[in-house]
Amino acid sequence: MVEEVLRLFKDEVLPKLSHFRECVNHGDLNDHNILVEPSEPASGEAAFRVSGILDFDDMSCGYYVFEVAIAIMYMMIESRDPMGVGGHVLAGFESVIPLTPAERGALFLLVCGRFCQSLVMAAHSCRLHPENAEYLMITAKTGWKHLQQMFAMGRRAVEDLWFDTARSYGSGVPV
Repeated sequence: MVEEVLRLFKDEVLPKLSHFRECVNHGDLNDHNILVEPSEPASGEAAFRVSGILDFDDMSCGYYVFEVAIAIMYMMIESRDPMGVGGHVLAGFESVIPLTPAERGALFLLVCGRFCQSLVMAAHSCRLHPENAEYLMITAKTGWKHLQQMFAMGRRAVEDLWFDTARSYGSGVPV
C-alpha cells in the first residue's frame, strides 16, 4: 500500500505542485496541539472554538493543502467516524482558506501520504527507540486500518463524502 501511495504521489501530486499555494505549515495539527475553549452555541449543542495552537517544532515551508491533509489524518485517528471527519475538517479550513480545484484533487492522496509517512516513520523510530514504542505507535493503532479503508472505499467515494460534508456547512465554496 505504501509503495502504491508513493507511486501515485510521484505520478499525480508532484507534477501539480506548481498549482498549489505556498505557505508556512504548522505540520503537526493533532488533538494534542490544538487548544479549544467553549463558545456560545447557536443550536443549544456544546460548541467550541480554537483558542490556540501548540508545538511549532514541525513547521516547514509547504502548501495549504498539505496542512489540511495533515489535520484530516490526525482527526481520522481520533474520530468515531474516521472516514467522515475529513469533511468537517475541510469545512473549517475552507471557511478561512478555500482550496483550489487542483488542491482538492490532491487531497485524498495527500491524506494517504501522511498516513504512510507517519506509519513508516513510527515503525523506524520504534526500532531505534523501543522504550518509546507506546508513544511512537499512536498513529499505528488505527492508522493502517484507516488507510486500508480509504483504499477499499476508493478515492471518489472518500472525496464525495468529504466534499459533500464540507458543502453541507453552506460555506459557498464551489466544489
